Amino acid sequence: MALACEGEAPAKSGPNGPPPARVWVGEVRDGSIEAQWSFLGDVSALQHARLAAGASGEVRRVLVRVGDRVKQGDMLVEIDPSLASARVRAASASKQAGAAQLERAQRDAERLSTAGPDIAAAAEIEQATSERKRATAERGRLKAAEAEARAALGRHRVKAPFEGVVANRRVDPGDWVDPGVEVIELIDDRDVEVLASIPPEVARFLSVGDKASFSLGPETTSATIRGIVRALDAESRTVRLRLAPDETTTWLLPGAAVDVLLTVQRSEPGALVVPRDALVYGIAGLKVVKSVDGKAEPVPVEVVARGRDEVLVRAEGLAAGDTVLTRGNERVFPGQPLIVLED
Repeated sequence: MALACEGEAPAKSGPNGPPPARVWVGEVRDGSIEAQWSFLGDVSALQHARLAAGASGEVRRVLVRVGDRVKQGDMLVEIDPSLASARVRAASASKQAGAAQLERAQRDAERLSTAGPDIAAAAEIEQATSERKRATAERGRLKAAEAEARAALGRHRVKAPFEGVVANRRVDPGDWVDPGVEVIELIDDRDVEVLASIPPEVARFLSVGDKASFSLGPETTSATIRGIVRALDAESRTVRLRLAPDETTTWLLPGAAVDVLLTVQRSEPGALVVPRDALVYGIAGLKVVKSVDGKAEPVPVEVVARGRDEVLVRAEGLAAGDTVLTRGNERVFPGQPLIVLED
């Protein structure tokens, strides 16, 4: 790329104008380019939980410290379960008594039903049948009460819902907690994703499954777009992207900011591809300089998309197959003769 010195008078070398300029050239072509955009993205853990106590009581044990790695199902904190355990035992005993009562009611109902109306009165048979139904319902209620008591006991133990690392420990043995009080913060630091906000004019060229890359300093890794929120954020008026690395990387840490590079094949009707170095930046705007019969001819252009080495432009007076200057184009003047050099 070059900066044009507009308004500067051409250097005269005689009656025929400026001397020939020594330049390098490239070709204008039809087709597409790999357009690239770079945005800032935030790394976040796929799973991040703030685990709370499920019951009131005194903290009996805390089995982890900050930085410990735990597996799914590992117990992290135990709250004194004495009262809950007693309720489980009581519910279990009641259930057993209910089962015995139901067994007696079933025997009585079967005995009277077998004897028939010649031996047992109809009212007695009906009463035994009703007692069996009542005992059956009572046993169901007692089973539910035992299940509820065991569930309450389970809430005295805080377990890891996924594999991860302990990021924060907020209680110690002897502390009193109530339901909903946070006790442990757990982060899955191995499975991460990156969230990025991009302009809607870029998002329209992207699809789920498109490739991208992350970079942080010298580190780079490939990534894939996993989700696109096709609605504008109310404050930033941007579109949210969710991306995931293609492989596990140790330097993608939750909370880090990384550069997200998006590459998309771009083409536009009527647009042409020119070398990126052919662009000349001036006060009046962008232009390229093409070679016509060995002389310089500037052509204003509008950039549609930028790639690493090429640019997609629209311009009147430019066509596929034209030759444009790529080096030495910053100080040539309209109509100046050109000497084309080769690398």
